[in-house]
Formats: sequence, C-alpha cells, structure tokens
Amino acid sequence: MVGIRLPLSIGTGPSSPRTITSEMISPPLSPDFNFDSDALTASALPALEYISHKLQQKSLHVTMLVGRGQPMPTGHAADLVVIPVTELDLPSWKIFYRIVEKGARKFSLGQSWMDALSQHIAMRMKNEYLVEQSLRQNEILFSQEGLTVLNVDRIYTLKRRLCVLAATPPEISKKNPAHEKKYISSCVSLLHKTVTNCQGRPFSPAFFHRVYENLRVTDDLLHKVAIAYKARFDQEGIVMPEAPKPKPSPSSASSFSTAPPIRREPAARTTPATRVGPRAVRRPAMNPSRVMHSRAPSRAGTPRRGPKTPVSASDVTPITRNEWNILMGPDFYQNKPTITMWVPSPATVPVFG
Repeated sequence: MVGIRLPLSIGTGPSSPRTITSEMISPPLSPDFNFDSDALTASALPALEYISHKLQQKSLHVTMLVGRGQPMPTGHAADLVVIPVTELDLPSWKIFYRIVEKGARKFSLGQSWMDALSQHIAMRMKNEYLVEQSLRQNEILFSQEGLTVLNVDRIYTLKRRLCVLAATPPEISKKNPAHEKKYISSCVSLLHKTVTNCQGRPFSPAFFHRVYENLRVTDDLLHKVAIAYKARFDQEGIVMPEAPKPKPSPSSASSFSTAPPIRREPAARTTPATRVGPRAVRRPAMNPSRVMHSRAPSRAGTPRRGPKTPVSASDVTPITRNEWNILMGPDFYQNKPTITMWVPSPATVPVFG
C-alpha cells in the first residue's frame, strides 16, 4: 500500500497571502443597487444568460428595454414592457425572436415576455421619447456578451404605477390598505433615484402632468408621494403648491353684518376755554380782476412768430454751408454808391396876358 503525503494547506498560516481577512469581504449591497427586482426577478437571470449565450453564438448583440407598471411581477402582458433598441434586419429578428421564445419556455418566463415582445414595434413607434430617455438614463439591469438589458425611464414607470393605483377600485383599497402603501413606496424609491441623478433638485407637479401625457395622474396621488418622500428622506421630492387659505363663508359674514349696532351715549360737551389775545386783523380781500391779471399769461393767446431773417447757414435748409458762403460773399456787406434817380419835370411856359 502506497501512502500519499498531502502538502500542507495553503493559506492557513498568518503570513500566507491567501489569508481571508475582513477587508476582503465586501459590504452588503444597498437597496438602491441597480438591479431592479420590480423589473427583473431573480428567476429571470438564468433565462437572460441563456439568451445572451445563444446570441453570442450567432454573432449578435441586442440591447432592449424592460420595465413593469406594477411593483411586483404579475405575469400580465399589459404590465410588462419589452422594447428591443438595436436595429435588426428580418433574418436577425427571426433568430432573436426564436432564441427568446426558447429561453422563455425553458426557464418559465411566461407568455407575457413573448406577448410584450410582439408588441414592441407599436410601442417603439408610439414612445420614441421613452426610448430616448431610457437610453439617456442608461440604467443597466443585465449585461453580457450577447445581450444588454436597460431599465425603462423611471418617470414613465412611476406614472404607470400611479395610473394602475388610480384604476384600482375603492373597495379593494379599503379592504387591503397595504396595496396603496406598496405602490406609493415603490414610487418614492423611483423618485429618489431620479432626484439623486438630477443632483438633488426636486420636481414640480406640472412636470408630471407635462411628460408622458397619455398617462394621466391626479394631484392627490402626487401629494401622497410627496408626503411619503418627505417622511422617508427628510427633503423635498415634489414641491407641491401651498393650499389656499379658506375664505370666510357667507353665513359667517352675514352673521357679522346682521348683528345689532351698539348705541353709544353721547358724551356731555364742555365748552373749551377761549384764549384772550390780540384780535386778528382782517386783510381786505383781493379784487378778482387783480387776481386774474396776476396770473401768468396763457400761451393760447400768444401769436405765433413769423419767419426770421437767416443769420447762419443752419437757419436755411436745405442750403449747404458752401452755397451760403458763395451767397454771402465778402462784397455783400460793403457800402455800395447811392444811385439817385432823376425824373425830369415838364417845362413851364410863362403866359402873358
């Protein structure tokens, strides 16, 4: 019998480089980890790995968006959103569809994946803005050689969940109060991630009414989300307008107006003491005609001034300065000889008598 001498185990000594220390153990993942269990369940990861491996064998890489309208997977096709972003020709699309169908059947993803994938063309044409915002958000849920899965826009998911909550019958909400709390809590988590990416800037209710207008939400639900966000994170996520102050009702106002007036007894008047002093000298009133003559004359009766004799070139337009100098030459102001006009008178002839 041959004995085998085994070497000492490596990594047990204190000086061994393979000793496991506390620094080698990573801290637990925070709840805000990128993997969104509402969009992808843990049971979907083996199916995505299978799809990625098959696409890699076909030398394909596909990026698609995945999202859900409800906090927990329900399996309904209307709740799941699957939108391939990569442009595929017809042969590549058939290969991709066949691989996803086989992976969904093998790993029990459910018929909702195939139904949502069949509606992707209509969803993409109708939601170009959704695709653009989801790509800009770039929240990666799964990524391997053949497949990349991105989460849809959080604002879109938030509004979808509020719409689902608004469509819930009131009797169900009364019987199950945790139903509404679950939806509000998931919306608060989505809002917190979005506010963090926007450097802590809160949103206004008008923003939620303006974006994705086909999904309508009420201010009451937004107010509930804002209150829950404030209670959890101690900061504003949605800045709601202040409620107007209640005005007094007409009944209360009429009660004040119809009250009988309070009669007050008149106080006894006392004659004030008169101060004895020099009598004021009354000046004679001014004559109204003198008052009228003392006023400043009105410009209405002032006659307009006539044309004035030009003194400089600026007083005559449109004559130029050169023309003015030619006209007013050096000989203009010289004294010229006086010309005397002689008019002959008729000759007088003496008459003799």
